Amino acid sequence: MNQQYRQSRFTRSIIAAIAASCIACSASACAEPLCSNNAAQTQSQTSEGINLNAHYSTELQQAREQLSQNGNDFAVNILKDGIIADSELTELNHRVVQCLSDLGYSKDSISMGELGEMSVHPPSGVTQEESASWGASVNQDTQTCTERNGANTIWQLASAAQMNPSNDGKDTRQTIIDCYVKQGIVSESYSIDDYERDSRNGTGPFSEAQRADAGFQQKLEVCE
Repeated sequence: MNQQYRQSRFTRSIIAAIAASCIACSASACAEPLCSNNAAQTQSQTSEGINLNAHYSTELQQAREQLSQNGNDFAVNILKDGIIADSELTELNHRVVQCLSDLGYSKDSISMGELGEMSVHPPSGVTQEESASWGASVNQDTQTCTERNGANTIWQLASAAQMNPSNDGKDTRQTIIDCYVKQGIVSESYSIDDYERDSRNGTGPFSEAQRADAGFQQKLEVCE
């Protein structure tokens, strides 16, 4: 593959806690929340940042405890007031990129979205065998850097609050799928199982070849 695309969408450490609270998300950043509850949106997305206090207090407390146990002091401080500010997300993402840079990756090869959507380009001129080995290494290093900084937990909470601001138990994977269908990205028969399979395998809507197309990417941005 020419590019290793990594999603940090409710696939890591806090998923069990959030699932227990009826939030089964594997979603990425959502520039505009897809939910229609305007009051809930106002409470979760404020001028100060993403407010978790109103509807995500349980998940917030679980995340604080988990991050504290793991020694992720920076991430704990982000959640101290229950609000994830844009500036805090920017600093968090900078730390993840710096961690990868310290492990030998060129910063120019790393593309980072607001809530952890990440692409790392391999060195030019590598063989297929070298690319496969490189891909395995970058996946492991990315996991190391995101866990070291507590980034997965922060991204996951922020994604949940944006995708489902009222925390009403709706599976946000279905919200994304509904948007995919509306945008003509997948057929109406596309299921959550299909979504999970394609997410794991980098196929369907997660195919790098499709995502490289500007028109396709524009449709994805509406949903993600």
